[in-house]
Amino acid sequence: VRASIVVANEDQLIFVARALHNEGAVRLKNRFKEPLFTGYSDALYNFKVDDIVCEVQLHVSAIVAHKEESHHYYVCFRSFFAGNVAACEKRIATLETCIDPDADLQSMLWWMLMSKDKDLIYNMYTLVDEMGDYNLCE
Repeated sequence: VRASIVVANEDQLIFVARALHNEGAVRLKNRFKEPLFTGYSDALYNFKVDDIVCEVQLHVSAIVAHKEESHHYYVCFRSFFAGNVAACEKRIATLETCIDPDADLQSMLWWMLMSKDKDLIYNMYTLVDEMGDYNLCE
């Protein structure tokens, strides 16, 4: 069971957050403290009701509007940022190896494909495969 509460401003957010906290939540995932990589933030409270875990989501209306705009970016990048911090850092390092801010995309892709660096090619293959873009893997 899931429900959402959308508030208009910070004062309402604090008031509702305190009320939810006082109701005895068994778990809080506070994404206001640590937002998603897209910048989206909310708070997810879990309550136990008759042995059923229920979730109450607390949102700010302006952020909800941003979520609707940015959700397609989240869908695109969530596989890229999946896993632990070390896995994400490895993916970012692989991308940084291939990025030349002065080159266009086609030139960078050509440079990478012509590279003799087997680790680079393998890491890029793995990255693209993990992201689920099987056409690029071929």
